[in-house]
Amino acid sequence: PDGTRYQIRIGVDEGYLFSVQQSVLNGSGKPLSVRPIGLVSRGGPSPDKSMWTNHVGPIGVFDGKADYSVNWKDLDQGKAENFSNTGWLGFTDKYWLTALVPAGGTTSEFRKGPSGGYQADYALASTPVAPGQTLTSDVRLFAGVKEKAWLDRYEKAGIPLLSYAIDWGWFWFFARPIFDLLTFLFHAVGNFGLAIICLTFIVRAVMFPVAHKQFQSMAAMRKLQPKMKAVQERFKDDKQRQQQEILKLYQAEKVNPAAGCLPILLQIPVFYALYKCLLVSVEMRHQPFVLWIKDLSAPDPLTPINLFGLLHFSPPAILAIGILPILVGLTQFMSMKLNPQAMDPAQQQIFAIMPWMMIFIFAPFAAGLQLYWITNNLLTIAQQYWLYRRFGLHVSDTHPVHT
Repeated sequence: PDGTRYQIRIGVDEGYLFSVQQSVLNGSGKPLSVRPIGLVSRGGPSPDKSMWTNHVGPIGVFDGKADYSVNWKDLDQGKAENFSNTGWLGFTDKYWLTALVPAGGTTSEFRKGPSGGYQADYALASTPVAPGQTLTSDVRLFAGVKEKAWLDRYEKAGIPLLSYAIDWGWFWFFARPIFDLLTFLFHAVGNFGLAIICLTFIVRAVMFPVAHKQFQSMAAMRKLQPKMKAVQERFKDDKQRQQQEILKLYQAEKVNPAAGCLPILLQIPVFYALYKCLLVSVEMRHQPFVLWIKDLSAPDPLTPINLFGLLHFSPPAILAIGILPILVGLTQFMSMKLNPQAMDPAQQQIFAIMPWMMIFIFAPFAAGLQLYWITNNLLTIAQQYWLYRRFGLHVSDTHPVHT
């Protein structure tokens, strides 16, 4: 009624980034004081569960860093969580994100409202508007799926660290390039399962020099086994002296017993990176492989526990042992049979049951991870056979010689 005009203009692109411009034209004939604000509100917690492997809930970039520290239960206590130098803030589900991007760093907060909902908001400083003048405020709002290609594009357009709305985890520096390579392979071969197999071949090719050294160490350990057994028998009543003599034996023969562990340690970041990619990236959601594998981000659905679906019941997750987890255990057993057998009877028992334990461990994992592990085991078996032939050894040579 006093002639002041409030206007909001909203634009949106195909990636669901909204550009919002708010303006106030003071036509009242007297000074005004206005304060631009923005908020994201949701009625309740996400149906997706927040886990240590993937954050779901309040999220934002503050002081130049992605922040995953605030959870639903923190806000349920009734205390607001305040931040400064806000790059963006909002709420994330497993695959979806709503994020406010105020123009310039400002203060912001997460809080729980009296109606039970949750709110992320910011407020700029109060600004005077003289009669006849216009004040304009720009803000962007992303409300869409967390596809890395789009998030990377918006980062380049000035939204800081938006791609870190995807919780890449501890090995983010490794998971991101693994994801980029995997998507490149997918576009090249047209199937994510084949892309995972190709990725496994690439990883094994890169690690072949390390595996070669591992085999040399394994061959040296095989030659030392009779001498080690003799030391164990000689000092069987003095464990400390036994360890000292074995250490001297390693030093004299220039053998590093830990060298064989290096390839396994190097595979941990690859496995974790692939695990994160399958867990948090919407690009792999509902991606089929072959036959009954319709979703590589979900566990293998075909299990003999219910006679492969002939019996109409769903077994518990730990018992829902699909065909792929069984193949994981079988290929792991074949791979371990080619390694030198441990001298310690307790270690022998552990290694004997490990392949069968892996069946249950891998049962609830994504089929894509199971496929990676099977391919990796098969390549390990093929590589070991090739190296045995190259070094003139036989499979039977992997077993200890008792004296």
